[in-house]
Amino acid sequence: MLFEKLKLEEDEEIITIIRKHWWILIQELLILFALAIIPLCIPFLFSIVAHSISSIPNPFENILATYSTQIIYLYIVWLIFLWMALGNFWTDYYLDLWAITNKRVVLVDQRGFFHRFVSSFRLERLQDMNIEIKGLIPTLLDYGTIEAQTAGGSNEKFIGYHMPHPRNIKALIVNNSDTAQTSSEKPL
Repeated sequence: MLFEKLKLEEDEEIITIIRKHWWILIQELLILFALAIIPLCIPFLFSIVAHSISSIPNPFENILATYSTQIIYLYIVWLIFLWMALGNFWTDYYLDLWAITNKRVVLVDQRGFFHRFVSSFRLERLQDMNIEIKGLIPTLLDYGTIEAQTAGGSNEKFIGYHMPHPRNIKALIVNNSDTAQTSSEKPL
């Protein structure tokens, strides 16, 4: 697993691993399913239109009969492209994650098959956290965007889109941040 390869400090423990909400993957699968079914519906729609206008002969039946092998070949090529898109969607879903430890937050953003962006921030540096839940379905299914801003010269923002239960994640990170800040402020 990807999160097992994270380099942890000697007393650092992974508290939780968070991936995008499952609904995002279902949406993408439904789109791919619709794109696979639509070419199969086109001949049926043409036959309905041709039968509704009885004076026009249905040329689509002749095309299907003449070029059936080529049409099947193009449909199989179309399905192969959809299969590759499914692989891309699954890779993006599975490898995008937030790993929350007792000392830091690690963001892994898979931006394609061969492009991964990994960043992290220490919990002591957490300056501000915002969540945004926008829309009916995100509100009902409780997912949204989490934005964490860190203190420091770069003023970096860490953004996680479509994160499940963003209020709980924010509370977990803020509580661990408070714990990390109080433990770092102990007198020597």
